[in-house]
Amino acid sequence: MLSETVWNSNLKELKIDYLYHLGLDNTEDLKGTFKDTRFVCMFGSALRAEMFAKKAGKQLGFTVEGPIGKTERFSLYKIGPVISVSHGMGMPSLLILLHEITKLLQYAEAIDVAYIRIGTCGGVGIEPGTVVITTEAVNEKLEAVFEHMELGKVRRYITKLDNKLAESILKSAGDIKAVLGKTMGTDDFYEGQGRLDGALQPRYKAEEKMEYLKKAAEIGVLNIEMEATAFATFCSRADITGAIVDAALLDRLKVDQIYVGKEELAGFSEKAQQVVLNYIKSKING
Repeated sequence: MLSETVWNSNLKELKIDYLYHLGLDNTEDLKGTFKDTRFVCMFGSALRAEMFAKKAGKQLGFTVEGPIGKTERFSLYKIGPVISVSHGMGMPSLLILLHEITKLLQYAEAIDVAYIRIGTCGGVGIEPGTVVITTEAVNEKLEAVFEHMELGKVRRYITKLDNKLAESILKSAGDIKAVLGKTMGTDDFYEGQGRLDGALQPRYKAEEKMEYLKKAAEIGVLNIEMEATAFATFCSRADITGAIVDAALLDRLKVDQIYVGKEELAGFSEKAQQVVLNYIKSKING
């Protein structure tokens, strides 16, 4: 899974490595359950992770195992060579999951595993329902950088993703409208994304918001969510093949709030999931 150059040498000092938020540890038979894993599909919501697991089971022809471990923080399912797991909302929660699922797979001796985050987002200049497959993750400064606070110091990491994987997933879209583009990852849903409908009076005006969003669009940003830069950085540092596949729920150049109904929203989310399932089927059956 991870090479010796990136695998944390401090873990050798631990008699037992407790993957606390997953409710598992490295003394269990992780190899027996997870060694054959080829794809880890990640979702913000536990419900989406469960629904995707059931859908994957039907379409891929595998039994759904899980939830495995505890479910207070994350919900994890195994479907043949696929893991479906929730990561919560935002980068801090996602990073916890990324560290623990990666340690789990390292102890299981899994190899050549691809990480795919599947979610929803706000589009920038695209129609609701469009699936965006990320080519590059940028932060709120529109830089392809993830800034991380470590021991009181800000560390800057690149946000590189595997564009070959992105292009392969795009080819699997079929009749579903999907595009390649940059994704902005933010620390907040409201003011961090320039919305005007939060609880507090924003310190910017509508004109400034539109100027900012148009500037993002000019550099190729097609969508905004809250995990992209952290996900891309982790995959890059770990040398893991990673992709982000998001369905746009609205066009932020037109509105801030999500007006579509529950059924239509569910349909948008299912489009992103189906694109990924099409790709996984092509790899398993190929």
